Amino acid sequence: MKKISIILGLVALLCTAQAQNKKAVTLQERLTALTEIKDTKALQSALKKLERSKEEADRMVAYWYYYGQKNEEKIDAVQQAVMRDFPNGQLSIQEKLKEINSIKSLAERDFQFQALLKEYPNAPVSFDMYNMANAYAAEGNVEKMIQYATSYADRALDRNGNHLDKAWVLSNCAQILSRSNPQAALPYLEDGLAYHRSDLSKPELGDTEQIRKERRRRGEQAYYILLSSYADALGRAERAAESLQLVAAVRQELMLKPSTEQGNLEIMDGAYLNALLANKKYADALPYLEEQYIKGHTGVVTVDLLQKGYVERKGSSEGYEEYQAALDKTKIANAEAEMMKKLVSKDAPDFELKDVDGKTVRLADLRGKVVVLDFWATWCGPCKASFPAMQKAVDQYKDDKDVRFLFLHTWERGGGMLRSMPRSMSLTINTISKC
Repeated sequence: MKKISIILGLVALLCTAQAQNKKAVTLQERLTALTEIKDTKALQSALKKLERSKEEADRMVAYWYYYGQKNEEKIDAVQQAVMRDFPNGQLSIQEKLKEINSIKSLAERDFQFQALLKEYPNAPVSFDMYNMANAYAAEGNVEKMIQYATSYADRALDRNGNHLDKAWVLSNCAQILSRSNPQAALPYLEDGLAYHRSDLSKPELGDTEQIRKERRRRGEQAYYILLSSYADALGRAERAAESLQLVAAVRQELMLKPSTEQGNLEIMDGAYLNALLANKKYADALPYLEEQYIKGHTGVVTVDLLQKGYVERKGSSEGYEEYQAALDKTKIANAEAEMMKKLVSKDAPDFELKDVDGKTVRLADLRGKVVVLDFWATWCGPCKASFPAMQKAVDQYKDDKDVRFLFLHTWERGGGMLRSMPRSMSLTINTISKC
């Protein structure tokens, strides 16, 4: 009896009808209620009621439930039905937004977007507005960036149901603006930093200490990321000396704090490297360049910068080739060590397959050898893109009897979804070495 009562309570939660004096149930709450129904028949009954409802909100609960379950067949069915019955509803608007977002010309995209808003003033387009704001920020168009960022802040809500702070939104866009127009970005980045400092001065909210600590950690990380962007914008706005002075002071403060804030120090280390390079202090930057080079971070570090740092520190380029060779050796060793940390030390499950010639290939027969398994399908673009590189690997080890390559073509079922286990796969390319 208790089980039936629980199920009935969960199903009741799915109903959209709410008394005016009761708090409205959110989409997430209704989806959670569905996932908590463990009785299969009750779940199917609740889903059918939602799918047959005359309310779009009910249909959308079913749609997002199937989306979460990755049930492609039901997703398509519900989507088609919703778009048919609600031609001006959420899914129909989403399809129109997809078409608009595919337009390459930003001016034309803006025109179509404004036309959509005129036709559907209450359309759920807040995130698309944010994307438009960032697109204009990348172009350096401050006026249009502000227009869309402000509209986004007015429409979107935070976790407490409050409208987003405009200073926070604009500071996020300004991080992109700083690449095209650093001088214009500085005021918005400064306002964003002030917002973060004010927010961090308040006690963190949350049901548990762990939640409060995690929110505090994320808030501090966001602050230092923004501070790093601000320092970078200073450098780009021909205020490099000011940027270096700021970052050096912040790093000094962080180095005196507990090791738990190591992540924030790493963020500022990156900003410090950029500030040193902006001030052409290559010798001072060399230790940080070496560290990033060894870790394989190629964003800022180049061989040219390494050489500049080396020459400035040593006074000449003598011995540079040996220096870089030593760095390369350490870099390879570091990459191998990182790869070993990710290896799974478990025996692979055995399988038996037929190759294109009808011969049986068993994994058990290849014990003691290095076996490379490559699962691919004709519908998988990245798989096919990897073929040239895999062919180079095959060619490199073609004479090594202890290395075997097996390329497994998966059956294509359910519109390209991988549903088969290894025993129902075909080995379409034979091994490249002899036993």
